[in-house]
Amino acid sequence: MASSENRNFFYKYESMRTKWSRFFDQGNAKAGTIRTFFNTFHKNHRGFTYVVGELFDESIHLLVSPDQYNLIKEEIEKKVGETLPDVSRSRDVIIKARGKSFPNLQSFKNYSKTLDEQNKEIEKRRKENARKSVVELQRTIRRNPKALILSFDLEAYEHNHSIILEIGYAMTTLNNQEAVQTFHYIIQENLSYSNKDYVPDKRDHFNFGTSEHMSLKEAAAKLRDHIKGADFLVTHSGAHDTQFLEKCEVSVSGKLMFDTQVLSLTLLPDGPPVYGLKKLLEDLKIPFDEEVLHNGGNDAYYTLKAFLSLAKLELQ
Repeated sequence: MASSENRNFFYKYESMRTKWSRFFDQGNAKAGTIRTFFNTFHKNHRGFTYVVGELFDESIHLLVSPDQYNLIKEEIEKKVGETLPDVSRSRDVIIKARGKSFPNLQSFKNYSKTLDEQNKEIEKRRKENARKSVVELQRTIRRNPKALILSFDLEAYEHNHSIILEIGYAMTTLNNQEAVQTFHYIIQENLSYSNKDYVPDKRDHFNFGTSEHMSLKEAAAKLRDHIKGADFLVTHSGAHDTQFLEKCEVSVSGKLMFDTQVLSLTLLPDGPPVYGLKKLLEDLKIPFDEEVLHNGGNDAYYTLKAFLSLAKLELQ
């Protein structure tokens, strides 16, 4: 059974193999040492097990835990006598299977090939969904050129994503886009939780208004009232945010929603397969302060600006 893993993060084994194998020039003996390490890994590490997990873009990968990652990294570093670069972490993983192991390199390659084929189909489906979303955006703009838009973002505790630290949202209309209302709620009962290990704590750095301290129940009620009046919602990679809103009794069921990460697949075809908010703002040439990203109110505001820029691209 699939489950959500909120307390931990993972590393893609293939990313580790690829990044570290390419760290040294291919003619360097150390590059050969690392390639040999990975080619003989399953033979020399009998019983090693992986997690099979689905990432935020729906792709499926073989993942290792932080402890496994550190052990592999340290083992290779001892062999080559140098420090290897870190590999990016994967969060918000949906666990598909645990305890996956391989007796040899060939069985690993066979399984990896199967995952690659699945991921190609997943990517194809994502692109098709993105095209459908753009078509829906076209219809929405034509049907309601004065539509009220609400963009929202939640900031959760990095070690347990069920603990909401901030709720932020921004509102404007299609026909008066310069008039933006912003809201930023800091959750009073969760003030003792602070992010620092994987994302910065920026809850006191709201740039587009005044933050308010209140209970999660109060914040959810305020957001719920504003959602009712909005014609449609905007988010950036917000699937998990909507799940947490449902737990707070803030229903978005039946409400039209656009995801800037999804829209960018079609409207920015030369961009990366998955846009982070920072990269999206850069490519859309939207001015922003990188130092205040990861604040719920700021991210909601910037997501709204990104959506409006993407909508203009669609109209062109």
